[in-house]
Amino acid sequence: MKFSGDDNRAPWEHIDQYILQLGEACFHEALRILLFSLSLTGTVFSWFSSLAPNSIQSWNQLEHKFHDRFYNGHNEAKLSDLALVRQGQDEPASDYFRRFKDIKNRCFNLTVSEKELADLAFDGLRSYLKKELEGFEYHTINYLHMKVLGLEFRLQNAKDARNTHRSIHVDCKSDSDDEKKEVVEFIWPSEAKPCSCSSLKPISKNRRE
Repeated sequence: MKFSGDDNRAPWEHIDQYILQLGEACFHEALRILLFSLSLTGTVFSWFSSLAPNSIQSWNQLEHKFHDRFYNGHNEAKLSDLALVRQGQDEPASDYFRRFKDIKNRCFNLTVSEKELADLAFDGLRSYLKKELEGFEYHTINYLHMKVLGLEFRLQNAKDARNTHRSIHVDCKSDSDDEKKEVVEFIWPSEAKPCSCSSLKPISKNRRE
């Protein structure tokens, strides 16, 4: 949906939606700036078109100008608020990054680089994710976001694969107490059809126990 300034969306909400809609193109700062006008309409588009040539040198600069022009000044956040954002115990990475970006988009006077913002987002991740990402290089929040989602997906698939097998332990003991007890383990996929085993059928009542 294009931003007209007349709806109930805040500027930071439009920025967040715009970044998500760009997909992989959001990793290229020049494309983010170039395509931004396509997400605007009405008086907001007129404002963008009125900007002096070469007055925008970076995406952060464009964001600040956009917020300064269309933000009403309520609920502004600070860098300290951003540093306190932490991923919850059972919170998916996608929800964590959405919260982080919501607060980041309300910080209109930030003077830190995109890499420093990405470092803050990394620090707020669960410890097991940070351990898996050790040595991984990232320069933007969005690049880190995509990497974490892929990692979380692979870890979940590995967990599901381990759970597709189940095992049954059967104690086999002879009549003689002197013989050792053996444990037999049967493992098969959980989706396999059940089958019967004659050696495991109940003993008839008329047989000696």
